[in-house]
Amino acid sequence: MNMPKSNASPSPTQSPGTKKAYARRCRQLAAAAQRELAKATKQQADTIDLTPTMLVDFVIGKKADYLANSWRVVRNAVVSTLQNTATLVDETVAKEIKTEIERLKQEKPAPEKEKKPATSRTKDKSPSQNDMSRIEHEALARQTEGSIDLVKYFKAALQTGLRPCEWPRAHFGKSTRDGYRWMLLVENAKATNGRAHGPVRTLLWEELSPETVQDILAWIKIAQEVDYDCRLNTISRALWEITRELWPRRRKRWPTLYSARHIAIAAWKAFYLRKGQSPAERLEALAVIAALSGHGNDDTATKHYARANAASDKNPVPTADPAEVRNIRQVIKLDWLESLREAKAKKQARPPG
Repeated sequence: MNMPKSNASPSPTQSPGTKKAYARRCRQLAAAAQRELAKATKQQADTIDLTPTMLVDFVIGKKADYLANSWRVVRNAVVSTLQNTATLVDETVAKEIKTEIERLKQEKPAPEKEKKPATSRTKDKSPSQNDMSRIEHEALARQTEGSIDLVKYFKAALQTGLRPCEWPRAHFGKSTRDGYRWMLLVENAKATNGRAHGPVRTLLWEELSPETVQDILAWIKIAQEVDYDCRLNTISRALWEITRELWPRRRKRWPTLYSARHIAIAAWKAFYLRKGQSPAERLEALAVIAALSGHGNDDTATKHYARANAASDKNPVPTADPAEVRNIRQVIKLDWLESLREAKAKKQARPPG
């Protein structure tokens, strides 16, 4: 079954970028299903006529590989793309598609005890500087187009913390804000479902090296080309091959393209969060980090991203737009430190037994 590129109007909760990413993910799953069926039937993968039912059977069969959030993304990707496909086929196939969509929608995440050590559990969110240097050295040694692109991607993403899908609509250049020389405007990928602080975020730098400026501009140019999705798949595969060659058996987790975002946010944590801050100062710092990350509240980066000590302090840290910082929803309590002290005091005062 061919996965068409999404051309339907976006729903209220899906941006065009999200629908495009969903279609790409669904095509990847369809290709994997064809390969698995081909292996089982001793056929060529490209000769397998994959039906909607066969695709959904394959996806449901892989459910235990995914953590809850990852499963919802996979399920939404297939549902979204099948819905689009149903508008392009005859009535008989459309009816089959609608039946399979409803079946897939009923599939809840697998219970935690059934989870296999796969997907996001194999992603290293905080690779060391030495690991990243080894990856860059190996990529440059290979001298393939994909490996060279991988190095370009990391140079830009480690500085900016952008998601891979956010680069095509990013704008970088001289700053229009007093006191800053460079400015990066980013359309937030999560803005349509309330997880971002607004439609765009702004990263400001007082100064950047000429090399960093060129790295960012170079990757934006690549991202705006028509084959960007294909190039992302190529560099992701190159990274997979490099990391398995460097660490074939000693690791349970390996860096991914998304690791660059984790490293960038860790660097921002290391810079903005310091010992001795008052609760108000800490909350302000968390809001700045959230604004730079494109998050809607001040709690997400503290839970889901690498720790501050995972960061390298070589690169200059950006500043957030104050107006965007004010849009961050406060989730962490202002008096969290005092509450923690009170809880400890009550515990110590409690009589034994």
